Amino acid sequence: MGLRATPIPAKDAARLAAVHQRCFAQSWSDAEFASLMQNPTVQGLGLVEDDRDIGLALLQNVASETEILTFGIIPARRGNGMGYFLLDAVADMARASGSSALFLEVSATNLAAVHLYQGYGFEQISTRAAYYADRSDAWIFRLAL
Repeated sequence: MGLRATPIPAKDAARLAAVHQRCFAQSWSDAEFASLMQNPTVQGLGLVEDDRDIGLALLQNVASETEILTFGIIPARRGNGMGYFLLDAVADMARASGSSALFLEVSATNLAAVHLYQGYGFEQISTRAAYYADRSDAWIFRLAL
């Protein structure tokens, strides 16, 4: 019971896809998660509260860097520290894999996510102009571990 972050194996990719659907209007399919998770450099992480999935992170470890491919908390549990809790678990997992830095990209219009990442210590290092389908910029963030 309680709150915990737990690794999600590739065989349970559909579980992450289901949480992703609850987090995002434009979500990835079961097949997309399954395909990504077949790559040995990709790891899934679930945030579980009282045996209910409430968040997810998908990470890719390459050399000494980890990229957060997707990260989300279901809307009903946002705004009360769940994102920080999951980021702690992500950072721990990245360190355990030998990474010295975390990277991610986020839409410049997703202010809640931008504030979460900046509040956690991520720094914006670059911009991809008009990157997303809505033509918003992607801000690239880095966190030294």
